[in-house]
Amino acid sequence: MNILKSPLLFIAVFALAFFILNESFSYYNGIAEAKIKSYQKDKQILRNLTDAQAKNVQILAEVLASNPGVIEGYLKNNPEIIKKNIFPLWEQVKNKKLTHEIHFFKPPAISFVNFSNFKSLGKDVSSVRTDIRWITSSFEPSAHALMCKTYAGYRATHPIYDKNGTMLGGLSLGKKIDWIPSALKEKTQHDSFLVYTKESTKSLAPKYYDDFMKDKQIVGKNILADKTLNVTVKEIQEIDFTKGIQDIMINNHAYTLYTYSIIDFNKKTMGYICTVTELKEFKNHFMSNLFKSFILIIISVLIIVLITRSKMLGLFKEINYIQNITKRIKSRDFSSLHTQEVNSNVSTESLVKLEHDVIEMGLELEKHYILLEDDNREKSQQLIEQLYRDELTGLGNRNALVKDLQNNTDSYLAILNIRNFKEINDAFGFETGNYILHELAVRYEPTAKREGYSVYRVGSDEYVLMTLENTSKSDFQEFIKKIIVEIEHAQFRVEDENIGISVHMYAGICFDETKKLEKAAMALTQAKKDKKELVIYTKKENTKDVQLNNLETINKLTKALSNDGMLVHYQGIVGRDENIHKYEALIRMKDQDKILSPLFFLELSKRTKHYSRITQFVLKSVFEQFKNTNCSLSINLTADDILNTDTISLIKEKMNLCSNPERVVFELVESDDLYSIVEIYDFIQYIKKMGAKIAIDDFGTGYSNFSYMMKIEPDYLKIDGSLIKNLDTDENAKKIVKTIINFASQLGIKTIAEYVHSKEIFEICRDLGIDEFQGYYFSKPGKL
Repeated sequence: MNILKSPLLFIAVFALAFFILNESFSYYNGIAEAKIKSYQKDKQILRNLTDAQAKNVQILAEVLASNPGVIEGYLKNNPEIIKKNIFPLWEQVKNKKLTHEIHFFKPPAISFVNFSNFKSLGKDVSSVRTDIRWITSSFEPSAHALMCKTYAGYRATHPIYDKNGTMLGGLSLGKKIDWIPSALKEKTQHDSFLVYTKESTKSLAPKYYDDFMKDKQIVGKNILADKTLNVTVKEIQEIDFTKGIQDIMINNHAYTLYTYSIIDFNKKTMGYICTVTELKEFKNHFMSNLFKSFILIIISVLIIVLITRSKMLGLFKEINYIQNITKRIKSRDFSSLHTQEVNSNVSTESLVKLEHDVIEMGLELEKHYILLEDDNREKSQQLIEQLYRDELTGLGNRNALVKDLQNNTDSYLAILNIRNFKEINDAFGFETGNYILHELAVRYEPTAKREGYSVYRVGSDEYVLMTLENTSKSDFQEFIKKIIVEIEHAQFRVEDENIGISVHMYAGICFDETKKLEKAAMALTQAKKDKKELVIYTKKENTKDVQLNNLETINKLTKALSNDGMLVHYQGIVGRDENIHKYEALIRMKDQDKILSPLFFLELSKRTKHYSRITQFVLKSVFEQFKNTNCSLSINLTADDILNTDTISLIKEKMNLCSNPERVVFELVESDDLYSIVEIYDFIQYIKKMGAKIAIDDFGTGYSNFSYMMKIEPDYLKIDGSLIKNLDTDENAKKIVKTIINFASQLGIKTIAEYVHSKEIFEICRDLGIDEFQGYYFSKPGKL
C-alpha cells in the first residue's frame, strides 16, 4: 500500500516516528543528567562519611596528646605509665570500633607504645610511616588515609609537647577503611565495593601481608577488598578506574558504575571506592511519562485526521517534496539546488512560496558553510597559537613546555630568572620591563635554536631552555653559562630615553629523567639563596637527618629561652662623619662554646611557639640597655610581631615607662602584610605619637612600594644589602639605589646603607647621598 494514499496511516507513522525520536533524545539526555546527579550525590555522601571519620580520629588524637599521663610517660621515658593511663580508653574505643590502633612514638619515627603490638617498642617505623616522619619535622597535626604496616585506614597524627613547648613525640591512631562499602550502601541504597592498588600494599610488613589478603582477591594491578554485592574478578578487570562514570555488566545486569579515588598521605592513589546503580528511580519515572505521552499523541493524531482528512493526500505530497529538499540541505548536499525547478504538482500558493524560500535558504546556507569552514580553520589555528605561545615574546609558553617534555623524556632542562626584575619594573615602569622580556627572546632564541635548544617563557621573568637533540651535560652547562655572560654584558637601551639597563640572571639546571621542571626550579631557588649564577640540581641530604637536625635545634632553642641562653648583640650605625650614632639589636643563641646567628634558628622558630618569646626577650633586653647608653637603639619587628597581642602589650608597657622614647627606633621588616593590615598602620601611628622613630628594613627587594611609603612616612629607609654590597660592580643596582635616595630625599626620609663591607662601597654610598651606614667595614655585632 502506498503510504501517501492513506492519510491516516501517514499521520500515524509520522507521529510515531516523531514520538520515538523525541522520547529517545529525552531518554538519553535525561539518563546522562541523572547519572551525573547521582554521581555527585554519592560523592558528597562519601565525602561526608570520610570527613566525619577523619574528624573523629583527629579529635581522639587531640584528647590523647594532651593527656597528663601520656606527657608524664614521655618525660619519665616510661611506656608503662602510658599503658596504665590509656589502656581503659583503648579497650572502650577498640570495642566500639572507633579506632583500630593507638600508636605513640618518639622522633623521628621510633615506636614508644603501640596498643595493637606492645612488642614494637623501640622499632623504627619510618620506612612505612611517612606521616610519622612528616609530623616530627613539621610539628603540625594531620588527618589522612594511609596504608601502613598492618592495614589500610583513615588515620590521625598529632604532636605531643611538654608545658614549655618542647616536642616530646607524637601519636598516631586510625580506623580501617573496610567499613566504607556497607556505610555507603546504607546512606545511598547503592551497592559498593572497595579496591586497593597493589602498589599501595608495598608498605605492608611481610608478616602481615597474608593476614591482610586473606579475604581479598588480586585483580591485575589492583586488589578487590570489601564489597556489598557479588562482583567477579573478570568483571573487575573490565573496569577503567580512571573514569568517574561508566556502564558495566555485573551478574548479567546492566549497571552504571561510579568510581571515587582514595588519595593517601603521600598524594598517591591508594585505591578506589566504587558504587553501582541501575537508576531505577529515573527509569520508572521516564516510563510513566512515556505512557502518558504515547496516549496523548494517539489522541492528537486522531483529532488531526478528522479535521484535515479532505485535503490531506495532496498536502502530504507537497510536504514530502519539500522535505526531500530540506533533507539534502541538512546533509550539506547543495548540488540539486542549482538546477531545481518548481514542482509542477504543487497547487497550494503558500507551499509554492515555501518551496522557493527553502531553495533560497539552501543556496544562502551553502555560501555560509563555505565561509564558516574557512573561518573555523583560521580561528582554530589562532586558538592553537594562543594555547601554546607566549603573547609578549612569541616563545612557547608553559603549555608548550609541558607538551614537549612528554615527547622528550631524555632532554636536559634549565630555568633562567632575571635578578631583581621587580625593581626594574618599579624603577623604570612596566613598559620597560616588557621591552626587556621581548628583547631577551629576540636576541637569544635564534642562537639557542641553532644549537639545538628550544626556548620557552614560563613566568613573568623566567625562561626555560630544553635540549631537543643529543647533547652532553657539559655542553649544555657551558651553553647556559655562555648565555648568562652574554646577557650580563649586553645593554638594553630604552627607546626615546638615554638609559642603558643591565640584566643579570640566575639559572637552575636539571639533568634528571623525572620531574625536570620541578627539580630545575629547586636548583634555581638554591641559586637565588646562595647568590650563585648557576646551580645544578642534586638530591638533598637525607630527610631523616634534616628532621633530626630541626628537632635538635628546636630543643636547643627551648633550653636557651629557659636557661639564659639567648643574647642580644649590637652593631653600630655611623653617620657621614663616620662616628656611631645608633646601634641595631641583633639576637644570638649560645650553643655550648659557640654563638649562633639567627640564620640557624629564627626561621625554624616561626613554626613553633618560640618566635614571639624571642621578640619579647629582645624588647626587654633593649629597653634595659637604654640605662647604659646615650645612643639610639633599633629593634626589628615583623608583621607577625605587631599582630601578636602579648608583644604589643609589652611594647606599650615599655614605651610608657621610657624616659627617652626619641632614642627608640623600630625597624619594620618589609612584607606584603606590612602594607595591607589596618592593625599594623595603627601601631605605626601609635609609636610615632609616643615619640619613637620608624625605619623600613631591607627596602628595595621583594615588596617595596613607593606609594605606601608616603602613607607610612617612616624616619629611615634601610636599603637592602643585596643592592649595596655590589655597588662597585653592578650598574643596575646603583641606578635602583639612586632612585630610592631621590625618592626618600623628596619626602624628608633619611637613608641607611646595609652591608657596607669595604672602603670602596662606603665612598660610593657617601657620594650617592646616603645619610648613614652599617656593616663590617665599621663594626661587627657584639656586646655594648
